[in-house]
Amino acid sequence: MIRRVRPLHLLAVLLGAGAVMPAGAAAQPADFPLPPADGSPLPADVVVRTGEGQAVYTDRAGRVLYGMDMRTVLRWSPDAAQYCTRDCRKTWEPLRAPKGSVPNIRFPADGLPRTAPGYVLPQAAPDWTIIAGPDGPQWVYKGWHMVYVRRGADSRSTVHDGADDRTWNTLKYIPPRPRLTVPPSVATRFIAGAYRLTDTDGRLLFTGPCTAPCRWAPFPAPLASAGVGEWSVERSGDTAQWAHRNQPVFVADHADPASLPAGAHPLQP
Repeated sequence: MIRRVRPLHLLAVLLGAGAVMPAGAAAQPADFPLPPADGSPLPADVVVRTGEGQAVYTDRAGRVLYGMDMRTVLRWSPDAAQYCTRDCRKTWEPLRAPKGSVPNIRFPADGLPRTAPGYVLPQAAPDWTIIAGPDGPQWVYKGWHMVYVRRGADSRSTVHDGADDRTWNTLKYIPPRPRLTVPPSVATRFIAGAYRLTDTDGRLLFTGPCTAPCRWAPFPAPLASAGVGEWSVERSGDTAQWAHRNQPVFVADHADPASLPAGAHPLQP
């Protein structure tokens, strides 16, 4: 019984202070969306496949890369990095790092120090690191996801995304977040395959010719605001309104580009 409790306790710690685990520890880190790519170089054997909906990482043979989130398999293995052996290996093949590669990350299992010379912490890791897997050096994505390809005829397919109770998840490519100079009330969200500008509540910002009587909601600016970057403040109407590249900006009540009014253009970086 003690062995089952300790991995779950460690899982809660790894999720971060203040994280709430629902009854039965049903929530898994694999359920959470991966953050955008950090712009670091891809391993030589990794490419991005686009043009088929969600972009994913593949190897150069076109086989889709899957991540095994080590925090998820901790429930079954005290050393998550050594989980995929025997029967698991009949289905999943590790994406090996070049021969002679030196590991620079490890899973912080019980009994191992959190830091060590030459190692990075998973929560602060760059996109691509190397771990000592069951068969030698193996690639890890975003600090936690040991990288594999699926064996068999459907190795190029994403159909197994979420397999085995979300243990196996396709490595989805989200472009690096653009660096912009924007007002404090503007955010950047990845929506429908592209970065869009929204307000801080996630509602789309857009421009376009709004014919009188204009019923589009203006994107309000504080009365005392000054312009910033390509943004200026229009004060000709009843309220101060942000303008982008001299075009008045409006705010939708949703985050769906397809539902914007006719003639509206969502703001993109």
